[in-house]
Parts: sequence; structure tokens; C-alpha cells
Amino acid sequence: MKIVIVDSLDRGIAYGEACFETFRVINGKVFDWPAHWNRLALGLAAYGLLLPVGQDEELLFACLREADRAGPDTLVRLTISGGEASWGLATKAAEPAMFIQVMPYTDDQQPGSLRLKSWPFPLKEKKSKFTSDYAETLRALQGGPDINVLFEKGGLLIAAATANLLVYRSGQWWTPKEGAGVLPGIIRGFLIQAGLVEETDCPVEWLEDCEAIALCNSGQFIRAVCSIDAVSEYDTEHPAILGLKASLKSCDGVQL
Repeated sequence: MKIVIVDSLDRGIAYGEACFETFRVINGKVFDWPAHWNRLALGLAAYGLLLPVGQDEELLFACLREADRAGPDTLVRLTISGGEASWGLATKAAEPAMFIQVMPYTDDQQPGSLRLKSWPFPLKEKKSKFTSDYAETLRALQGGPDINVLFEKGGLLIAAATANLLVYRSGQWWTPKEGAGVLPGIIRGFLIQAGLVEETDCPVEWLEDCEAIALCNSGQFIRAVCSIDAVSEYDTEHPAILGLKASLKSCDGVQL
């Protein structure tokens, strides 16, 4: 065990005062960077952390520079915390701290096999990617190494551990309504704006008679689901899934 004695601590570690965005950088392009930045800024504002005008361009340049060093197709995580400060909940750092992590993207896009699991905590709004929300997800997973989980609460589907849920049923793609427990995903928002997906309450029972299921996020974009609990099986080559992918193929920063 590593033991470190400190006089100050980053507030992201001390109090979870941090937000992050994860996205692919493909040949120097990011899909809908303004949407990522707006969601990040919205989350930081909830902590009273306001970034200077133009900071988004500086951070984007830094992310692109580091991504270029790692390869033509990378996964980037940009985290902004309250910064390093001395003891005290009300103590504020001189300025926020910004962290960039980059790794080559290697996912082979194999269809996902999920486990259905009940969300054990009260649901709350998820307007941004608050680090503390993902700490709660780790608690819900109870230390398990497998994150291929689909959460439900009170008989309604919510989302996977790291992606929004899409369910194809009765000739239409549906996704759980934005709000308690559901992050307003960037890809999810694009598909809704394009008129390809509609928001609604999605009962767990839909898993029994739907034709196809997919996950969406800014790393995998669209990932077909082949089974849930190794019982229900779904068509991973359904034309509706191909239609979702086709809507994204011409966009900058996308590779399917």
C-alpha cells in the first residue's frame, strides 16, 4: 500500500468536486466537441467553478496534441477538479486543476452481452459526468470486474454502466427519458435530434419482445447488444442498428 503524507489535496479526491468528459479523437477530429464542453461546463457550474471564456479552445488543443502523440484513433478523458487546496470543505483552491488521459482505442466492437441488475440507490439527476456519480456506480457494481451491466429501478430500464440504452420495438428506437439516473449522452442527443430515437419510460418487460438493443456513448458510438443474462438474444445485424450507424458515418470524429 502506498502511503503519502500531504499538506493539501486535490478536491476531486477529497470531496469528489470534479467532472469529466470521455471522447474519441480520430485523425484529429472529435465528434461534437461543443456538446462535450457545454456538458462539462454545466457540471462545473454546479460547484461554482466557472472557466474563462476561450478555455475550451485551449483544452481542446491540448487534448488533440496528446491524442496525436498516442496515435490516429485514441480515447481521451478530460477531467477538471476544484484543484489542490488545504483542509476544509469551504476552502477553495487558487484555480481548478485539469487532467488529460489518453490511450490508443482498441475495442473490437464485438456485440455486448449484459447482465440485468437493480440500481440499489435512489435515482438522481445526471446533467453532467460528475466523478461522484461514477463512484456510486462502482458501489453498485460492488467491486466486480465486469462493467457490462444494464441497470433498472422499479421495473424501468435506466442505462448501462457506461452507456445510454436504445431499445428497438414496434418499428421505433426508444431510450429512457433524460432525468433521474439517465445521463444526457452526446450520441444519444444526436440521435434524438435526428429524429431516429424517442424518449419514453422503458419497462423491463420490453426486453422480452423487442427486436434489437444497442448501447451508445462517445467511445463506441453504437454497440449492438447480443444478449441479456445469457437468455434473451437479439439481432445484432438488425437493419435498425445499421440505420443508426449510417446516420453517424459521415460525421467528423466517428469511426464504426
